[in-house]
Amino acid sequence: MPALGGLTLARVLHVHGIPSTVYEAESSPMARARGGMLDIHDYYGQLAVEAAGLMDEFHGLILEGRQQLRLVDRDGTVLLDKADDGTGGRPEVQRGELRQILLDSLPAGTVRWGHKVSGTRTFGDGRHEVTFADGTTVVTSLLVGADGAWYVEVRDGDPDRHRADGGDPAAVPSRLTLSG
Repeated sequence: MPALGGLTLARVLHVHGIPSTVYEAESSPMARARGGMLDIHDYYGQLAVEAAGLMDEFHGLILEGRQQLRLVDRDGTVLLDKADDGTGGRPEVQRGELRQILLDSLPAGTVRWGHKVSGTRTFGDGRHEVTFADGTTVVTSLLVGADGAWYVEVRDGDPDRHRADGGDPAAVPSRLTLSG
């Protein structure tokens, strides 16, 4: 499943007229459901959504009342009861719904489904080659690892890949590359 950061970057680039491609290991957008709630903070997450031009759609996803705070003691006596008045800076949304508005906002063909990355290497001239499990390759001038928890760093001049968590770099599901 494309990570939200990669989809957001692809959308921001699109808004600015810069073509990009997101390569995704999953076979389709429906191959695997992703659930869970996300707090989208006003000082970074919402800034990215705004840069992507999707604030109206984002506001439609907000689950009202999820920023309510209630503290009680051991006997159940309410010590603090702060209602969600809509002014909080970290509204909650469903991960899958946010992913869908990002996917829907991209031009057809931006996400290339069924492209599991099996390797990357950096050339001396600043270009990067991505090899997929089926043996095909692409070369790009910029490669962004946008794999969420499976993030892989591609260092300039270093043909080796490095997982941020120290795990197997061959287990990376997706990549974003810029055309050109």
